[in-house]
Amino acid sequence: MTTLTDEQIIDIEKKPEYVEEKAELLKEYKSYEQNLEYADDEFEEDIILQKREKLATRIKGLGAKIRDIESLEGQA
Repeated sequence: MTTLTDEQIIDIEKKPEYVEEKAELLKEYKSYEQNLEYADDEFEEDIILQKREKLATRIKGLGAKIRDIESLEGQA
């Protein structure tokens, strides 16, 4: 058993918020796929793809943070 820092304890307490935020971002990411199907031109398609790329980066970051928290929970 290891001693957790205050920051790690706060992260563990915020895990449900991170999980919820990730779920909301995934929903938004998937909604852009439908928008992509109805894009009028390449410009609009590029904008949608850029938004999806930014969301994907945030989703991956939250996923990594959640995995780190779960690892900390296993150590505590």
